[in-house]
Parts: sequence; structure tokens; C-alpha cells
Amino acid sequence: MSNVIILGDVHLGKGTSIGKSGIGTALNSRIIDQINLLDWTLDQAIDHDSTNIIVTGDIFEDPKPHPTLVCNLIEWVQKCAANEVHVHVIMGNHDILRTGTFVVSPLDILNSCELDNFHLYKDVNTLTIGSVAFTLMPFRDRKSFICDVNSDALGLLKDSLSYELASIPITYTKVLIGHFAIEGSIPVGDEIDDITNELFCPIDMFRGYEYVWMGHIHKPQVMNKLNPYIAHIGSMDISNFGESDQKKSIVVFDTDDLSWKDINLPIRPLTKISIIVPKDTKDSTQFVLDEIEKIKTTMDRSIVRLEISLSSPELASVDRKKIEKTIYDKGAFNISGFSESKKMALVKKDGTQVIDTTIDVNSAVKMWADSKYIEKADETRKKRFTEISAQLILQLKNESKE
Repeated sequence: MSNVIILGDVHLGKGTSIGKSGIGTALNSRIIDQINLLDWTLDQAIDHDSTNIIVTGDIFEDPKPHPTLVCNLIEWVQKCAANEVHVHVIMGNHDILRTGTFVVSPLDILNSCELDNFHLYKDVNTLTIGSVAFTLMPFRDRKSFICDVNSDALGLLKDSLSYELASIPITYTKVLIGHFAIEGSIPVGDEIDDITNELFCPIDMFRGYEYVWMGHIHKPQVMNKLNPYIAHIGSMDISNFGESDQKKSIVVFDTDDLSWKDINLPIRPLTKISIIVPKDTKDSTQFVLDEIEKIKTTMDRSIVRLEISLSSPELASVDRKKIEKTIYDKGAFNISGFSESKKMALVKKDGTQVIDTTIDVNSAVKMWADSKYIEKADETRKKRFTEISAQLILQLKNESKE
């Protein structure tokens, strides 16, 4: 049996804001999670007798990764080499540093290390394993092709695929793996760097291939079920609470019987809890604790974000320590956010103008008189008051000029 493992975008270093700072290690807990997922993928390759792992790109979150992350990746590739597993990386948009038309990548460091089992694909190329041809399609945008319009760039991209197909024996099964957005797919985060230059591949571009798996878009989604099967495999891990409902998986492709299957990655769950405390609640803290107890989904190993909304200004604030203890007792790994908001009582704004130094003296006297002499019976007194005040103001002005 000969299997190939297909792994989605890795994004080493992403999502550290919701992780724990290093305890006994310099690494943020999210980076440790990501390295653990890489090790798990290697274990799957060993268990399935696979000697090849194909990664859809975006190895690092930052095109200028911290040296520690580069070392972590090299160590993982060396582990793969020790188990005779080859790592094939398709260049993603996060792997590129571009100056004009000149492109470099932090992954070039691994090429310089001369790791025999590491293979970086910067141009469209085809890898043959048994009777299966895997065309690997690194990221390109309109600027990469030096085209004025996106349609011209897509035409050049389609021509390159036609060239690859022509070089593959007709009896071979043809699989395409790349780092492009498929037309109609749904981005969920920061996948698209430049929407103007982004190339969205139409489904008919892949005619001639039996299977297509793309990275780049983080949410797993099937775009076409048959002839060919086309899907976004999704990123390796979830990185924010907007992705908390996603299931991440690898693809195991059997090059002997031409079958494939998904295996779910053991990602750390992200759990968002939103609780509204009613205005007639006697004990806000106890209400929140009772609501947490009603939650059926497990918090084991989870990163939790808690949002509490108090419906009335009279409600007492919650006891955060008690609530945090309850969440940790339920197995949570980390509480990355705890917010409390309170609905405030509306205060009716006095529509009358305020007497201050921004208005002239006569206007201020009139406003004071209007507020003082409200009843109609006071009209005569108000008139007399304003007249005398006006005379005094005029007299003071004249004296100040002398």
C-alpha cells in the first residue's frame, strides 16, 4: 500500500493572542499546539505507510517568521527524514516576500540546509507516485504574471495546467493540489491579501483532473462533487473564535486503489460562551454559574471566551474568580477573554441651553430670567429685571472704556 498525506495550510505562529504565554518554555501554547499537529500528521504518515506528505502552503503566518519557528520547522522535517517521509511544500501567499518581480521565501532556508527529504515548489510541477500524478500549483496572483487584467493571468495559469496534463500518461490518475481560491469559495479570515490582484479559479479550469484539493481558503468546503471532485481542504488549525465550528482534517490518498479518506485533526477546541443576565436576577454570579452548568458541549482542553451581558444597571457585577474557577474545573485549558457589559439607564438630556462663557451677557441674563420667572404673573417683573440688567451692563461697558 502506498498512501500520500495531504495537509492544509500550517500557519505556524498564528493565533498566539488566544494562547498561554510560555510556562517552562519560550513558546506560546498555540505554537506548541501547531507543532503537535505536525507531529500527529507525521504519526499518521507512519501508521498509513506513507512516505510523502504534501502541504498546501502558508507554512508560516508571517512572511518574516521568528527564527525559533524556522528552527521548529527544520526539526520537524528532520523527524520526517528519520522516518523516511518526504515533505513537499507548495508555496503559499504567506510564504512570499516580494520586491517588484523578485520573490524570496523564508522556506529558502530549508533548501539551503540541503535536507534531502524537503521539496519546495515555486512553480507548477508534477510529482508522480505509482500511477498517480500529483500536479502541485503554488500561489500566483495577477502581479506574478505581469498582466493588466485578471482574466489574462487566469489564461496563462490555465495554459500551464494544460502543459502539465499533456505530459502525464493518459492512463494515470490525475490529482491537483495547490494554493488558490476557487471561484465561489467563502473566505473566513485574512486569506486574501489583495482582492484586486487575487485570482479566483473557475471550476472548468480543472477539467482533465479527477481530484482537486486547494489550500489558501481556511474553511473546509466542497466546491464540486464529481468530475472532478474539487474542495478546499482548509487550514491545519482553527485560529480564532470565528472558526470555532470548523472541523479540520487531513486527506489520506491511496495511490494503489485510488481511494481517499478524511481523518479529523485533533485540534484544540475554541469555545465561546455568551450569557445574558435578566434584569430581575437576584444573584448575577449564581445565574452565570447555573447557565455554565447547562452547557452540554465539553470544555475539556478548550480555549474559552466568556461574554456576560447584564440587562439592568441595578444588577451587581459578577464574581470573576468564582466563574473562572468553575470553567477551569470543567477542564478548560485557557480563558482567553472575559468581558462584562451592563445596560445603563437612560438619562434625559436637559434641552435648555447652558449658561457659560460662550454666550454674551445679555443673552445669559435673558435665559436666567426665562428660567426664574416661569408663571405669567411674573412677566412684568421679568421685563423689569431684564431692562434694569441691560442698563447696568451698558453702564459697566461704558465705565470700562473710560
